[in-house]
Parts: sequence; C-alpha cells; structure tokens
Amino acid sequence: MLDITNMPETAARPRAKLYCHACGRRIHPDSRFCRHCGENVPSAADDGTDPLKRLAEGAPDAPGDVHHDPNCEVAVWQGRPAWRAFGGAWAAWFSLAIMLLYAASRFGGGPLVQAVWLIVGGAAVGLFARDALVVYGLRYHLTTQRLFVHRGILTRVTDQMELIRVDDVRQTQGVLDRILDTGTVQVFSTDETDDSVTLRSIPSPADVAEQIRLHTRGVRNKGAIAVERI
Repeated sequence: MLDITNMPETAARPRAKLYCHACGRRIHPDSRFCRHCGENVPSAADDGTDPLKRLAEGAPDAPGDVHHDPNCEVAVWQGRPAWRAFGGAWAAWFSLAIMLLYAASRFGGGPLVQAVWLIVGGAAVGLFARDALVVYGLRYHLTTQRLFVHRGILTRVTDQMELIRVDDVRQTQGVLDRILDTGTVQVFSTDETDDSVTLRSIPSPADVAEQIRLHTRGVRNKGAIAVERI
C-alpha cells in the first residue's frame, strides 16, 4: 500500500483520478474545465477535500457514458408550465372585474351588481380551468440523451426527441415573462416526423435551454452524426 503521509511536500506524488461531474468522463486533475463537455470543474479547494486523502481512500469508479450508453442515461431536468406564467391573464381579469363592478354599483342597482358578480365569478372559474388543463396536461422531462414531452391528464401521449438530432434551440420571453422569469423554449430537430418540440411557459427558460445545449454537445462529442436525409 502506498504511504503518502510521510512523503515530503516537495516529493512528486501521484494524483487522484478526476472525473467530470457533468459527463462522467476522466479529465486531468488540474483541469478547471472538462475538455469533453466544457463544464466547469470544482477544484479541491472549492469542495474542501484533500486530493491526497481521496487518493489514500481510493478514487471511485468512473460512471458510465451518460451521453452514449442507454443503460447509463441520467435525468437532468423535469418540469411543467408554471402557474405564474398566466399572471397577465389574471391581472386583466382583475382589472376588468373592478371596472364592471364599479360601473354596476354606480349606474345600476342590486340586480345588476349580482349579475356582474356572476359574470366575473364564471370568468374566474373558466380561466382557472383553462390554466389547470395546461399546467397538469403538460410535463417535460430532459435526460442526458433525450427530451420527452408528456401530454394529457386522463390519457397520456408521450413524444420524445433524441438530443443528437437537435439542430437549434430558441428561447422566447415577453415583457411579463422576463419579470416573472418564465418563457417558452422551442427545440428544432432534423427529424422529419417531429421537427420541433415546444416547452411552453416553463420557469427559468434560459437554464433549460442551456441544459439542452450542453447535453446536445455531450452526445455529439465523439463525432456521432445523425443522418436523416440523403
């Protein structure tokens, strides 16, 4: 067994193996960025762990190839449309309800106010039902190799897109979306049967778009090419 405790500070010591926490591939112990996927690599000073102690205890086995081995596929992110993304519709409903109730109480009587309350309440129920169908009827799931879109509540339809076929990613945010940190991410692919997937009204769309871009690079880092047309 290698005794590293009595070695002088100036003596050459073997270095512990280091693996990228994003793609799982072996990298140089002094690397600050993974040469395979470009992910930032925390140093020993960052995590408070002594590399010599890790060497004495034995480095863990490297994880499998999460970007190419189907048995090592790892979930990266999952989510659904955010309730706060519909804040603009609720703000419009609230403003309209206030104006209608004020006009009914000012220029009408009790029956008119009651009618307006029924209209306002019915609009709120309809608006809530519409938003709930969107929120609970869509669910998104991103892994290191694929992107899934699950649709439906009672019945379920699942579409999946291989990340190796992703051609471009587009992020869309309106003014209110930027305030609420929501937005839409549209993923374009080279697949003729399903050339785009839309992730609607999701929170933190910039982070999700970056994750898709990062793992798309990961599945292509061995020079794999997906041929859809000849």
